[in-house]
Amino acid sequence: MSTSFCTFPDRSSRFTELPDRISAWTRAHERVAVVLLDAFGWEFVQRHSGHPLLRRLEIEPVRSQFPSTTTAHLTTLYTGLPVEQHGLYEWQVYDPGQDRIILPLRDGVDAFPGPTYFEQLDAPSFVLQPAPIWPSEYGQAAFAGADVAPFERFEDAVTQLGTRPGLTYLYWDRIDAMGHVHGPASEAFDRAALAALDALARVRDTLLVVTADHGQIAVGEIDYLDELWPPLAEHLRQPLPAGSARDCFLHVRDPETVAGELAARLGERAEVRLAAELFPAAGPRLRERLADVCVLPAPGRMAWLRSCPSHQLSFKGHHGGLTPSESETWVGIMQA
Repeated sequence: MSTSFCTFPDRSSRFTELPDRISAWTRAHERVAVVLLDAFGWEFVQRHSGHPLLRRLEIEPVRSQFPSTTTAHLTTLYTGLPVEQHGLYEWQVYDPGQDRIILPLRDGVDAFPGPTYFEQLDAPSFVLQPAPIWPSEYGQAAFAGADVAPFERFEDAVTQLGTRPGLTYLYWDRIDAMGHVHGPASEAFDRAALAALDALARVRDTLLVVTADHGQIAVGEIDYLDELWPPLAEHLRQPLPAGSARDCFLHVRDPETVAGELAARLGERAEVRLAAELFPAAGPRLRERLADVCVLPAPGRMAWLRSCPSHQLSFKGHHGGLTPSESETWVGIMQA
């Protein structure tokens, strides 16, 4: 019986368990199709609970990692490692090899943590990627051990699910994109979500697994940290922030002073934490990339630096923080 219409439980499974579960499913079934709908979190499963596909799936809630970001969760899926071990925690991350802030999903990284999940899987793997993001340096490293094919239309990619033995993995980013541009409560977001669910409802001849990396939350107001406290510029070790405007990570000198000054000025508009406190089990790859201070804006808000213009500040929907809308996700399973 589906659990998709229940309150999100405190003791839910975690996204970090998903790679091992997929491996077990591939051992038990000839054909497994895994579909990741970027940003279609638990809140939106509840919103569309009457959809025929969601009513057919056996759904369980899943907790995302922190930060609730695509980079963290895709890298976990492609390595089998939690963010504390693989170290790629956000859209913008400090890369020690290049001594600068990079965008891992766009720029690649000097050393992708390997071997990849697909190299370790005891089954053939086929990966379907949206044409605008394939090929990429990140993808070529992450999908080592798998056959990869780009697609233009999601509906065309869905027709390839269940056509090969082993694992077929499909990533879809349009729902997330519509949320960023129009907001997660918009008609555009719902149209993108329903189009994906409608297409997946036609899948046959495979074990179908549908999941999401995170959710989204509506945003609008922006706090510019370097305007709230102008001396911040003198404390920065990296001029660009890491993270995103929902979890703004700063590489600074004297982190406790910076955290205290920002917290005093932000008040209830944000929580300011020492970054190391948010990752008590950080391994060496994360420690060498992790910033010193993290600003977590309250719901509806963003935080960034006025000195660093960013297209994300025009977003109407965003993610990265710890709110339920961002961090509660799910997995649904069905023998199609």
